[in-house]
Amino acid sequence: MIKLHNQLSKKEIVEELKLLSKKLGRTPKKRDDINLAMRCHRHFGSFNKAKIIAGLSIVNVIVTKFPKKVFKKDKDLAAIISYLTFDGHLYKNLKGLMYSSKRVEDLKEFDKIMKRKFGIKSYLKLNQSGSRKQTHIIYFFNKIICKFLFKAGCPKGDKVIQAFDVPSWIKKSREFSREYLKIAYLCEGSFEKEEGRTPRITINTAKCVDIIDSGIEFMDTLRKMLKKFNISSLECHLIGRRIRKRDNKITRDIRFRINIQDNDRFIREIRWLK
Repeated sequence: MIKLHNQLSKKEIVEELKLLSKKLGRTPKKRDDINLAMRCHRHFGSFNKAKIIAGLSIVNVIVTKFPKKVFKKDKDLAAIISYLTFDGHLYKNLKGLMYSSKRVEDLKEFDKIMKRKFGIKSYLKLNQSGSRKQTHIIYFFNKIICKFLFKAGCPKGDKVIQAFDVPSWIKKSREFSREYLKIAYLCEGSFEKEEGRTPRITINTAKCVDIIDSGIEFMDTLRKMLKKFNISSLECHLIGRRIRKRDNKITRDIRFRINIQDNDRFIREIRWLK
């Protein structure tokens, strides 16, 4: 039954590609319909394979050869792994990655770093609803690069239900630690202001209650990295309690904040302010 469903889905995708090509007057690109492109990846393994089956020409060929310098551990790689760990996602099958944000400027910065580091093409999906709650998404598809990122210590798949830590090569370097922390706070940090109180700089992450201890260990790693810059913080604490609709798993947020006397040092050393 599942096999029959997959066959029908593939047939539908082929027909959609043909209709889209006819409507555009040319062979479709991923950015023309990112949702259709994602379905092509899921059912055919790649967008180009689906287009070949649909009898359409191939425009963009996936890059398979890179210079050795691309695979060097540097600040850009530390930043990319931080983006993907917090507000991004490295696909479990390692065929692609994405980063989402409410701010288009953040996506453009991520795109700039990815192009500078790997030189691969991006696919941007902008929120057209006008709602500030909706996010914009940027996608990259290259299995060689995704495999490299995973090997370099980037978590893949659903990060909420798995244990992971900051890659050791980042933790050992003061320079790389600063870059990783800067992006972490850009994604998940907040600068809380209340009348009559000194602003609080906080960061939080969500983790399934089954492995909550691993989440606390991860956040404690960030606290230890901050100590390299003489920035002290309070102990982690748990807040909230949510049940995920997709699998009924219970998750909680893990949060800690910078000691208020170190606010200025944090902004000066990490060079971040939301």
